[in-house]
Amino acid sequence: MNKEQFLHTKKSLLEKMAQDNYSDGMIKKYDWIISHFERHCMKNGIAEITLSSASDFIRECFGFEMLSAPLPIQSSIRYPLLSFFEFSQNGSYAKRHQPPNSVDIPPCFSPLFEEYRIYINGCGFKRGTRLKRLLIFAKYLSFLDSINLNDILHATKQTAYDFISTMKDFAPKTARGYKVQFKAALNWLYDNHYSSFSGNQLLPVIHCEDRNSLISYYSACEVAQILDSVDTSTPKGKLEYSILCLLAYLGIRASDIAALRFENINWNNGILSFTQFKTGDPLTLPLLDEVKYPLIDYIKNARPDSPDSRHVFIKRRAPYTCYPDGGGIYAIVSRCIKRSGVEIKGRHFGPHSLRHSLATNLLSENVPVSGISDILGHTSIITTEIYLTTDETHLKELSLEVPANEG
Repeated sequence: MNKEQFLHTKKSLLEKMAQDNYSDGMIKKYDWIISHFERHCMKNGIAEITLSSASDFIRECFGFEMLSAPLPIQSSIRYPLLSFFEFSQNGSYAKRHQPPNSVDIPPCFSPLFEEYRIYINGCGFKRGTRLKRLLIFAKYLSFLDSINLNDILHATKQTAYDFISTMKDFAPKTARGYKVQFKAALNWLYDNHYSSFSGNQLLPVIHCEDRNSLISYYSACEVAQILDSVDTSTPKGKLEYSILCLLAYLGIRASDIAALRFENINWNNGILSFTQFKTGDPLTLPLLDEVKYPLIDYIKNARPDSPDSRHVFIKRRAPYTCYPDGGGIYAIVSRCIKRSGVEIKGRHFGPHSLRHSLATNLLSENVPVSGISDILGHTSIITTEIYLTTDETHLKELSLEVPANEG
């Protein structure tokens, strides 16, 4: 960007931060760093200002690499510049900037990568999804270059399998995520006649049910211990407690908690009504007192002032926006469970573990499986069975819920 574009972007960014309720001190810090960078560019006669220019500025003026900032003070210096360039491209910015797992694109594949980048940016994906898809595609192109294959059309299924084999040392969850992104990239290559095979052909979906392991859950006493460990005298505790109650007493998924709006709560009739994010099915649940009063306490005494007047749960730090997905809810819940002192070794400790716990504890109280299915928002009792495999004593009840063959 040139100087005029730089100044316009800087002004727009600072105005957007003010709209998002950032403190005056934070806005002044961003202004100081960006202005300092502006003077650096003028002093060195830099006409075309880029992220590379910012990296040189950080290195020369502060003595560390922009994409490697292990110290908090270093991170606070690079955040304004990373946010600035992100805002210049997308009109938005992320609260945090992790050092990207960057990959150099081989020159022979640069036009292809740029074409894929334009496609991904036009798909409406969230920022994190865009970055993951571009990263795995960049890794694949770099792999092809490393084996001296410079024409994408010459890549074979075996080539793709060889690339997948480079993920063998990754954690299983990471490898699965990479394969999903790689499959999407191969489908795009095939649809645009850059490949003789698609991702669906290389990695077909095989549906199966895994019944070899029991699902993690916590007893009613352990759930009570988790709830009791929260300090509800603080705004942070009020947020944590209200979210935990939605999980412990109603089993609502993390994604639905993040998306919960005031219009979903009927205070007079005492019900919650919303469309489930995962299934798209409507769900109505009773607004139990155990859930109602923590929600009221959070809304009245802990919910930040926010331009978002529709969503119930708002992030505790500026910009005061809603949680975009269940990831933020997962972080809150897992932190609470680990802090509570309950034994987590060998068990999951996220929102779903409390959802599983509710189902199993209800079954132990002789609540019919059909009733549990209604609470969890399942359309089939077979789905509910998954949540009950921890309680072998009551597994026989599943068979009693199946109607006799009337044919």
